Amino acid sequence: MSTRLRNSAVAAALAAAGALGMLATAAPAQADSIPDGLCGGVIDVDYCLWYNSNQKGGWTATYQNISNWAGWNFSNGGQGTNGVGTPVKNNAASYANSHDSKTGVSYYNSNYAGAYDVGNPNSKGQLVNTYNDNASFRWR
Repeated sequence: MSTRLRNSAVAAALAAAGALGMLATAAPAQADSIPDGLCGGVIDVDYCLWYNSNQKGGWTATYQNISNWAGWNFSNGGQGTNGVGTPVKNNAASYANSHDSKTGVSYYNSNYAGAYDVGNPNSKGQLVNTYNDNASFRWR
């Protein structure tokens, strides 16, 4: 094999390996992976909860009613890793509602009971009545 041909083959192999390495390390393209706007900024009918105040730390999102947050964990959405992997139930501090017309309600107890916090359409804020005591969520 000539030196020029061998150098071309090596260059092609290095380029391919570099491209594969970039693909392997790239973050998956998920609609809810990075909350860059109000509650994700991508899907406009989500209600989101964050582990920390001011929409920071681990987060979760839903577009449906949740009668019991048990079994849900905060994931990494690019707003800090504090709380990632922690159960959502009884651990949320802040919220955002990106729905244009529905109000989201976080409840203290499972099955939509007890004290609650109201998230008006297109709003975000701190949980007050259900701060670190959130057990369910429902649209109204």
